[in-house]
Amino acid sequence: MQIFKESLWNQFGASIDMLTNAISSYPENLWYEKKKFFYISYHVAIFLDYYTTIPAATLSSPLPFTLSDNIPEDGIDDIVPDNIYSKEEILAYIQSGRNRAQELIFNMTETDFATLWVEIESDKVMPVFELFLYNLRHVQHHAAQLNMMLRTDTGDAPNWVRSAQK
Repeated sequence: MQIFKESLWNQFGASIDMLTNAISSYPENLWYEKKKFFYISYHVAIFLDYYTTIPAATLSSPLPFTLSDNIPEDGIDDIVPDNIYSKEEILAYIQSGRNRAQELIFNMTETDFATLWVEIESDKVMPVFELFLYNLRHVQHHAAQLNMMLRTDTGDAPNWVRSAQK
């Protein structure tokens, strides 16, 4: 079981590290100018937190949001942040989710991984182990989007992360 936990963490943590590297690399002036980068960063941070809440709970965040049909021009979903939070705030939020994911992975039993995670607001149901894979894929998807935006906006992006930083 330990090898599976280590492998899961190495890849999930690497995805989070790639996300962190992309956000850290984005120029401060563009953060407030080209808000799409911010909206994606916020979205992935809030769902990293949400998908590491076991058992499932109502969607919430220490960086408040409003559910709205009035999505901002650069927004990506109906979760509209109440402010344009700083990069430091988003990075701290992601670090909190990273810490929780690592702690969960290494403290779970086989039974814990097999327990069903049941989303409160929808019909999404999956074993906790699959939830970690789902979350990993979600983080990596958005890290790739942010890296593409970095290349477009600055001509550069951080390198691939092979394994989680300790």
